[in-house]
Amino acid sequence: MGAQPHAQHHHDRAKVTIDCTVDERAYIKMLAAKAHMNLSEFILSYLRKDFPQDRKDRKPNKVTLAAMRESKEGKGMKCESMEDFWEKMGMNPNA
Repeated sequence: MGAQPHAQHHHDRAKVTIDCTVDERAYIKMLAAKAHMNLSEFILSYLRKDFPQDRKDRKPNKVTLAAMRESKEGKGMKCESMEDFWEKMGMNPNA
């Protein structure tokens, strides 16, 4: 069995089909081209604003901000290695 030259496998992607008229498809393609996007980028650009927000967009809470400030000021616990960290945490990483 030979490889299929046009088949691309993207394990983290899914294909969505939209039913529309030929004229609608042409118009959508023109709008996408005008926006310098492919069809997928163009359609998703309208939908992503309603998607749940990704964690990277969330702001740290007050406790995390305080810990970040403490770290920048050179306060807090300093560890020389992971073993040192686990020891200071009172934990056995191999348990």
